[in-house]
Amino acid sequence: MQERHFIQARILRGVILLLFGVLVVDMFILQIVQHDHYKGQSLQNRQVKLRVKAPRGRFLDREGQVLADNVYMADITLPRACLTVAGPDSTLAKLMRWFSLPETETLERLHDQKAAGRPRLTLLANADMPRIATVEERRRELPGARVEARARRRYKYDSRFAHIIGYVSEVRPEEVGDENDHQAYQPGDTVGREGLEAAWEDELRGEAGLFLKEVNAVGRVVGSRDIPLWPVVSGEDITLTLSLALQESLAVAMADRPGAAVALSLPSGEVLAAVSNPAYDPNLFTKGISSQEWRRLLDDPQHPFLNRLVQATYPPGSPYKIVTSLAGLEAMVVGKWTHFEPCYGSYRFGDRNFRCWKRSGHGDLDHAGGLVHSCDVFYYQLGLRLELEQLGSVARMLGLGKRTGSPFVAEVTGNIPDTSWYDDHYGPGRWTRGVLLNNAIGQGEILVTPLQMAVLTARVAVNDRDLVSRFRPGTDGDVERVARPLPFAIGHLDWLRHTMTQVVDMGTGTRARLEAIEVAGKTGTAQNPHGEDHAWFVCFAPASAPVVAFVVILEHCGHGGAVAAPVAARWLTAFFAWRDRPNQGGA
Repeated sequence: MQERHFIQARILRGVILLLFGVLVVDMFILQIVQHDHYKGQSLQNRQVKLRVKAPRGRFLDREGQVLADNVYMADITLPRACLTVAGPDSTLAKLMRWFSLPETETLERLHDQKAAGRPRLTLLANADMPRIATVEERRRELPGARVEARARRRYKYDSRFAHIIGYVSEVRPEEVGDENDHQAYQPGDTVGREGLEAAWEDELRGEAGLFLKEVNAVGRVVGSRDIPLWPVVSGEDITLTLSLALQESLAVAMADRPGAAVALSLPSGEVLAAVSNPAYDPNLFTKGISSQEWRRLLDDPQHPFLNRLVQATYPPGSPYKIVTSLAGLEAMVVGKWTHFEPCYGSYRFGDRNFRCWKRSGHGDLDHAGGLVHSCDVFYYQLGLRLELEQLGSVARMLGLGKRTGSPFVAEVTGNIPDTSWYDDHYGPGRWTRGVLLNNAIGQGEILVTPLQMAVLTARVAVNDRDLVSRFRPGTDGDVERVARPLPFAIGHLDWLRHTMTQVVDMGTGTRARLEAIEVAGKTGTAQNPHGEDHAWFVCFAPASAPVVAFVVILEHCGHGGAVAAPVAARWLTAFFAWRDRPNQGGA
């Protein structure tokens, strides 16, 4: 019996010695053989790669005044794990209770962020100091909660530049790139959505940096030693051609009426001011727009998101008579002083009467009188002497039917119909030369944008076929470029500019007259099948040596001479005062 116990004891000792030996060998392997491997893993547990977003570039006006920049604030964030199958974890539950946050709305918002792939969820954006202090002082009770600094885009003048600068918002799930590529968009990043923010996204965005940071067991950054892996490159500041002062003056002149207005510096084509009404406050998107506010903007019948400068198209109305006159002169179907049949208020073509805007008629007018008094009957007769291709060729040479040179991605080209267009839409032989009557006065199927009309006006003013709109000074390296003249007889252009001066001196545009500066212009009233007519006015000044071109359209406002021309007068008065003030280098 004793011998049996002795054998069992020896076996037990042997097993213990064997296990101890295995333990010693494992310790040797861990501490000596695989020391470097596990040391590296230990360091990885204490050091994490942290991506640092680049500050977005600012927008400045032509005089260096900041229009859009970044402000820094603190957010209270939580890990994704704060949302459990059973509901909010203890940290989230405490914070909602302490901060009196509505549970349903808060959880819905956090779930949306989690679904979007955000690495951390923002409980409170731009938190106030008492709440920040609560999180910092009671962090032991709030595992996972952090106060994180964040840059938010700020548009300093609210809606004033909304349609020009645009806005940024958070990237969508489908825009998120590879999580291992720190330059790719990541959840929580912002991206330009509209306007110049979208057009120049690559320059404004900069390059995110990558750093190694030390963290403790719960992932909180400790220590101040960062190891840079990739430097942060700030986004580029962009100086615009626009002037804050001139933009404010234009907004006042427009008086919140729906429409658009734009001014180009001559001969450069630089945009000095540009307004599209109504607008919206782009700060709504950086602060976090509510679903109700978003729906209100979308459902607004006046379409505040529509950039009327480049996205809305209108019949050009009587300013298109500039095109018709040039086409007629170039085709030699009309002279500078040609007379057609007198205007008695309408013109008969086929079985239809085409009315003049002046129902009592203009009587006998020559070509200059037809333009000065904007006689439709004169231009009906001129249009019938032309071909669609002749009208369209001049229109396109002046910048219609094509992009204006603007950087706006959503810019539309309008419509300058030709024979093939009518064949496609109505069928060969199913339309008549009657379309020329409407085209000659800028009605029918012709559609233009306000910025296109500004380019047209500017090209006529300075005789430059290559002039385009510019929102940045000196773009494309052609500051010193030599203007390429329009392919029209110089005498025809001189006559046209002189006659446009008479429009303001004694014709339909007298309400655009200035006291000491001669203005050349053309009024217009564009028919609108959906309501009251739109009011146009296009002009340049001074007439003999133009330095600025200006175009305005006011929707549903009636006659251009009565409504739009005074807007031009008010803004031009402000412009010349701005240009001539001390220490001002001009436009």
